[in-house]
Amino acid sequence: MKGWDSKILFFLLVPLLLLGFFFVRDNFIYPYLDVKRLNSSAYVEEIKSIAGNYQDVKNQVIWNSKVLTVKPPSIEISKQNYQVLAADPNTWIEVNLSTQTLCLHHSGGNDCFTVSTGLPGTPTPTGEFSIWIKLPSTKMSGPGYYLPGVPWTMYFYKGYGIHGTYWHNNFGRPMSHGCVNMRTPEAQYVYDRVSVGTKVVVHY
Repeated sequence: MKGWDSKILFFLLVPLLLLGFFFVRDNFIYPYLDVKRLNSSAYVEEIKSIAGNYQDVKNQVIWNSKVLTVKPPSIEISKQNYQVLAADPNTWIEVNLSTQTLCLHHSGGNDCFTVSTGLPGTPTPTGEFSIWIKLPSTKMSGPGYYLPGVPWTMYFYKGYGIHGTYWHNNFGRPMSHGCVNMRTPEAQYVYDRVSVGTKVVVHY
């Protein structure tokens, strides 16, 4: 009977250990590694090097370690998309983490949208920043995710950006690895009205 007891214990423990590993990996290890990556100067250089062009080398979209059956949107890249304009001091972006909203403030008024910001383990940084690069289509990757063709991306702090989102539609609650996720048409609306140097304020 002792031999059978050992086998039963083994078959009970293995699934529990595997579940524990995946829980720790997805909730602690991956978020830690991702925060380190997004804040690194190496990732900033990687963003500069792809400069609006992405290579879908894996030919798949991965989110939360799962392969998704979605495709990146087709983006027409024109000279206007790359144009670096002088930032209008009357135009700025406000991201409210408490309400999960982004407001584009401009001389004509305010346009506000529901967004998804960073999860507790991968929070969106708070403070006052400026858009440092605009990319109409780019690749984002990290531990457990590979997202080619992320549309209408506006990086405002290191590897953190505001961008369109095609892999989820769960706006209004934290979902991201630290970026500000927007509906793709709304991200394009903001993208077309801001420039490199536009102020971004993120707060609770």
